[in-house]
Amino acid sequence: MPRPAKNLKLEERIEVARRFAAGESAKELAAVFGISPRHVNRLAKEEAGEGIEVRDPSETVAFRASRSELNAFDAEWRERGYANRSQALNAVLRGRCGFLDVPRDLVAEFCAAWRQAKDVSDAGLVLAKAVHRGRLEVSKADRTVLIELLDLAQSMSREMGRIELPPEFRTLT
Repeated sequence: MPRPAKNLKLEERIEVARRFAAGESAKELAAVFGISPRHVNRLAKEEAGEGIEVRDPSETVAFRASRSELNAFDAEWRERGYANRSQALNAVLRGRCGFLDVPRDLVAEFCAAWRQAKDVSDAGLVLAKAVHRGRLEVSKADRTVLIELLDLAQSMSREMGRIELPPEFRTLT
């Protein structure tokens, strides 16, 4: 059962970070201050001037919308595969700011298909070289199929390679 969120005072936050830096374990400090070990690590990084909270702190925002607008929005984000309303609103905000609004799983699938096309292309080249060097014999019909398969895989790989991905998705390729 998750424990309720505990807001530490500034002095407590500093004390947690100082004691962690002095060598106390995150587990011990978590028990003493009633927070999670992960939160202890976040506080220590924050105090050291590191971590996501320091680089790009998030901010809670509120706005008014009619029930019918929220119902329509909720139906749309569920259909598109977002996990929750917050994730969907973040995607809308990124999209409005000019960022690519594609779920990471779709980009991962794209990258997997690209790798597969490259693998087929590479395997086709190995077969073509073996046939050309006389190490492998294939029928005329099989040769035609192999040539078509190789052409398709190479063109698909080239076309997919021309698609520009934003920097946050390039690590998936």
